[in-house]
Amino acid sequence: MNKGLATTRLCGLIVALLPLAAWAAASSPTPEPVKPAVDRPALFDERAVADFYQGKTIQIIVGHGAGGGFDVYSRAIARHLGKHIPGKPTIIVDNMPAAGGLVAASHIYNRAPKDGTVMGNIIGGIVRSQLLGHQGVQFDAGKFHYLGAPNGENSVLIMTKASGITRFEQLLESGGRVATLGDAGAATTNHTASLLTRDVLGANVKVVTGYKTTAGVELAMEQGEVGGQYNDWASNKARTLAKFGSGEWLLIGQLTDKPLQGLPRQNVPLILNYAKTDEQRELLRFGIIVPNQFTRPYFLPPGVPADRVAALRAAFAKTISDKEFLAEAEKVKLDINPTGARELQKLITDYLAIPADLKDRLVKVLPKG
Repeated sequence: MNKGLATTRLCGLIVALLPLAAWAAASSPTPEPVKPAVDRPALFDERAVADFYQGKTIQIIVGHGAGGGFDVYSRAIARHLGKHIPGKPTIIVDNMPAAGGLVAASHIYNRAPKDGTVMGNIIGGIVRSQLLGHQGVQFDAGKFHYLGAPNGENSVLIMTKASGITRFEQLLESGGRVATLGDAGAATTNHTASLLTRDVLGANVKVVTGYKTTAGVELAMEQGEVGGQYNDWASNKARTLAKFGSGEWLLIGQLTDKPLQGLPRQNVPLILNYAKTDEQRELLRFGIIVPNQFTRPYFLPPGVPADRVAALRAAFAKTISDKEFLAEAEKVKLDINPTGARELQKLITDYLAIPADLKDRLVKVLPKG
């Protein structure tokens, strides 16, 4: 075939196919953008940050007891965080359990150094306590510098076999058995979820106060002082899974929007489904389910220099995706589903700005402690 003729025919074929290619591209669905697990970090002067942190120690203050879920997460993170911070400071973890984290949050806000050498890891329920005007709140949670969170929280209701309560429906029966639930402080899950279950759903619940930590409540469960508690499933999976395997502890409800996967018991009911009105559902959601989205925040006090905030946010993001950290987390059964600093800050800011009428209804159910 004549070379020039072949070239002409090939060009003609390409021209003819161009409209078809354009139609195919236009008709193909555009893939959804993948949301990054953590934020793209802001720029900072790495040399200046390294000069500051070299030879220094960063203290992570955990507002809860040693051996609990928050403590386990923080000690795992501490083992990997330092290598991602310019200057490679030493990271230590100290516990300050009191008032469900309110004492630790107030300390960090008012008395801790504002130079980036102290960060907090305290239950996000402190934000709810601020919103509702609880006693002991001496901070503005909206002004903390948030670094991110390794995961949220999924509240489950745990009862001992000895309590005799094996189904959530038993708590709703008129004149039925009363569940005694332990309470570790006004900002905690076991406090808030217990009150919501009792006062929103009208369940047969007696709240037993006076425990400083969830570990204290767990000890009370073992000793028969209380029959159970609400707690985060990820925390219990990491620490007390054997008790569910043995049947000593039972899951009887999950206070979540959606059913959790991989529970040791099948068909654990969604407590939200027992709400009879939209108002009840709204109180359950904004009382516990929505705050659980920001329940494990890591943060700095206000006043820390911007370049150190940016450096620590970048380091936290790198730690949460660090292969060695993830391997350790998997080994000790820590769930990792991170929230970035900007999203975390927005979740908390938005929660503090909920409508006044909803806030007033929550105050009636969760009175000032």
